[in-house]
This record gives sequence, structure tokens and C-alpha cells, in this order.
Amino acid sequence: MTKNPTHMRFWSGLKSIGGTVISLESGCHRLVFDFGLSYSPGEAVLDGQVRTRPSSLVADYLRLNMIPPLDGIYSRSALGTFSALPAAEESPWQTAVLISHLHLDHMGAMGLVHPEVPVYLTQDSWRLYHALSEIGEGVPQARAYTPCEYDRPFKHGPFVITPLAVDHDIPGACSFHIETPGGSILYTGDFRLHGGRAEVARTWLEKAKTLGVDILISEGTTLRAQEEGETAPLLGDSTLPETLATEGHLPEKMHTIINSTPGLAVFNLYHRNLTRLSTMLDVGKMNNRQTVLEPETAYMAKELLHRDDFSVYIGENTQALLQGGACPAWKNNILAQFPHVTAALIRSNPEQYFVQNSYVNCLELLDLMEIGGCYIHSNGMPLGPFDPAHPRLKKLLERVGLSYHYAGTSGHALPQHLQYACDTIAPKVLVPLHSFNPGRLQANHGRQLLPELDIYYRIENGDLLPL
Repeated sequence: MTKNPTHMRFWSGLKSIGGTVISLESGCHRLVFDFGLSYSPGEAVLDGQVRTRPSSLVADYLRLNMIPPLDGIYSRSALGTFSALPAAEESPWQTAVLISHLHLDHMGAMGLVHPEVPVYLTQDSWRLYHALSEIGEGVPQARAYTPCEYDRPFKHGPFVITPLAVDHDIPGACSFHIETPGGSILYTGDFRLHGGRAEVARTWLEKAKTLGVDILISEGTTLRAQEEGETAPLLGDSTLPETLATEGHLPEKMHTIINSTPGLAVFNLYHRNLTRLSTMLDVGKMNNRQTVLEPETAYMAKELLHRDDFSVYIGENTQALLQGGACPAWKNNILAQFPHVTAALIRSNPEQYFVQNSYVNCLELLDLMEIGGCYIHSNGMPLGPFDPAHPRLKKLLERVGLSYHYAGTSGHALPQHLQYACDTIAPKVLVPLHSFNPGRLQANHGRQLLPELDIYYRIENGDLLPL
């Protein structure tokens, strides 16, 4: 009996940061991984000022090229007037979606998948998503998700999928090892070797090597040819540069910043990075300051870190909700359990506090003008100068009177670490993507393939060949 051929198609994310969507097909079974939105704040139509249309979200996203025109994955009602695309209800495909981790560029559109199409994410990601949904940070459209476990294979038709834990700056991150009728694949998702969990990174490489990988699909976020030279080959190296700030270095770096700047200490982080959130709580203690969290972050600290060593900031927006009786239950519970801190209290003794301020709440800083102090930007939004919001933030800080300091570390592998991982796994075919310069990553034990959109590739005898 002849086995069905296995085909792969790359829909997006080849030369961008995030938005990676890949489909894998054999017979009537199909896998899709990931299902996020490309992060390009300087070019996005939906810039936070444009109001979305919930009833037309799928159709609008398709017309804006924000999600791929995959047939058989969106509901007929969601497609609306976008009638050229077959809906999930009309499709012979038996599809499953795999989510590597809960950064928006990998999962921001997963709620748009038809409710009867299973969407898998790790147990840790599943728990994190429930907390995010509770505080209003879930993705558009409510649906159920299916948790899977690290190192425990599960099947979808002829595919055998094994989630492998990776070290990234968010809980639940994994790569997916997939056995197909034509060969084995490892989709890395996002990973790093310089984080606080070196044993996870080391074990991941060992497990991938043991399972065997014919085709390695690797992220390449940090590959920037304009900084490294377009012709110089990368050399794989797992060591940590002496100048690199790791997660372990951040507490002392922040301690130095705070102690060299009299006045208030403010920080901005991405609260999906629970390790960093825990660090901020510890830094407050190191500096004999009370750490003050926004209510949403306080919820994350209590529910997922089981910490209670903080206070909660009550700004104007929260105060208005309280006065209007419109606070959601989760926020009422947090406010009932932890001490409150207001701008007036901070102004009375600014050197007693280490205060969180997210960019979305940056106008709260106007209540703290002329106190002086430091603002520690620790991988919160806006991420960097490529985001038009970043210079606006710095201008506001200058107005408020807070000195800007960066104290963070990337969730993505350094270029030499990317190359080291590829050399260690030693695939037959290396497919670098999720990068502005994917071609910098070399296949030293096989061949490199820089795929194109809208082309089908066949997986046969462990090779990846265009049709």
C-alpha cells in the first residue's frame, strides 16, 4: 500500500519577526504551526488607534494580509463576504493547530480558528492563557484550547508530535518534533541558550539530537546582516560573551541604577515574562523599596507566581472603575487582598517605592512629575527604537523628569548560539525563518533551504523538495 505524500507550505513569517504560519499535509490530515501576527509597529494598519470590527475580524484580517488565506480553518460566519475561501464547515481537511508559545507574534490569531479545529498548547501555556484571559488579555474570539505535555507524543493522523521544552522568556514555550511519513521535522519556535534555565536549553538539544531531525525549521530573530557583515560566516559557539547581560545579571544591574539615581524608581516589563516579574519583586526587596504593581500584573504575580510581597497601584482609571462600581471580579479580589498605593502616597516618600508603569498607562506618570528618579525599561512595550512609540515614551519621560535606563535581555538566541544549535542538531535540511536576514544561518552538515511563499514542498526521504 502506497503511503500518502507529505507536503509543506510556508504561508508567512519567512522574512519578518513573527507571524510564522506553516502547514503540513498528508492525506486528509493537516497540521498548522504557529498562528500569530507579524510584529511590525511602524507599518501596521491596526496601530491601536484604529477601531477593529469584531463581526468582520477574520475578513478584515485576511484583506489586510494579517492572517493567511488557509482554506478550511475559519468559520463560514466569520468569513462573511470573504466568500472565495472554503470554510471549515465545508472542508475535507482534518486540521490541528500547534502553538509554540504565547507571544502575540506566535498566537495572536489563534482565537480566529474554527472552534471545532483543535488548537494545542503546552500545559504551562494553557495555565498562562487562562490568567491572561481573566485580566482581559486573551486573543479575539473565545474558544477552547487543548493542553499537551512536554515529552509526551500525541498523534494527529499520520503525524506524531512531541513538544520539547525550550528556554524562552515566557512560560510554556516549546519546540515541536514531528514525525511525518516523509521524514522528521523540528520546528524550534523561539528559543535561547543564555537564559536562566541553561539545563532546559541543554536538554532540549540532547532530546532533539536523540529523536533525529531531517528538517530543522529554526527561528533567526537576532540575525542582522547590517551589523555583522553580509559575507562573514557565522561560527557556532555556545559560550556566553562577557558583555552579555543574562537574566542572572539583571538584579545587580538594576540595583546599581536605582542606587545611583535619587528619587523614585519606575520599571516597565512584559508581564508574560514571569521570571522577570519575579526579579522585579526581588529587586524591590534588595533596595528596601516597596514594589508596586498594576492590578493586572498583581493578578499574574499572585495566581502564577504565588507571591504576595507587593502593593497595588491605584491610578485614575482604576479609581474611576471603583467609584462607578464597574470593577471586574478579579480586580476587586486583588484590591481587597493587597495594600493600595496612590500617586499622592508615592510623592510623600518616593525613595520608598519601586513602581511598575506599563506604556499603556504612561499618562499616570504625569501625577509623579518633578519628583525625579529612574525609569528601568526591561523588555516591556514599546520594545525598541523600531517602534514609533519608543521615542514618544522617551520624550514623556524627559517631561516627567525620569532618566531612562535599559536593563533587560533578549528571549532569542544570539547569532552564534543559533548556529551552534543548528550544528548540534545537524539536520539534512535547514530552513531558517522568523528573521530579516535568515540566510545568515548556515547548514554546515546538510543544505540550507530559503523557502518561498505560495509554493508547495514535498517531504520525501527526509528531504524537502519544491513541487
